[in-house]
Amino acid sequence: MSRGATWVNSDGLTVGFGTHSEDNGVAAVVGGSGPIKTLVVKLEDATAIEVVGSITVASFKPQDAIIPRGSYILEASFQVTTAFTTSDSGAFNIGTNLGSGAFTDDDENGIDAAVAVTALDAIGAVVACDGALVGGVTSCGANSTSDVRIVFGSSTGVFTAGAGVLTVRYQEPQLSQGSAFAAVE
Repeated sequence: MSRGATWVNSDGLTVGFGTHSEDNGVAAVVGGSGPIKTLVVKLEDATAIEVVGSITVASFKPQDAIIPRGSYILEASFQVTTAFTTSDSGAFNIGTNLGSGAFTDDDENGIDAAVAVTALDAIGAVVACDGALVGGVTSCGANSTSDVRIVFGSSTGVFTAGAGVLTVRYQEPQLSQGSAFAAVE
């Protein structure tokens, strides 16, 4: 369970204190013992999605799952668990972001861009994501030069309801122990 408040100690560890809260919305790597991993991210409340450009470090949980820099997203899909509604023509983006320290966008719609509410308005609907990061064309962290976290954002409109689960299969970079990337691309 997560804590109501956290701080980062001198070793860089995030330490929780205060009242516990549920962790149901925390992303987790749920499969893969080799270089290919499966990450599952629950979007529990689409009304909390921020407009792209308004997203800040505070938008991320310290315990969010991280995709290592240089990883290639092989495939991704988003399945609706609560139908999305909007007061106007809302559009949904899924991307990557540094999400900690100095706020840096990696690719705000790299997993999928401008998904129309009509693709999200039925329970069980599945969107096959096709952004620039999907299919191994561009690696994660290419723009931010850092490990990244998943970010949901709206490009137009505000959502009045909606929830779903994002599943991302990615391949971690294969490096020798102690190696580092000089450049991503």
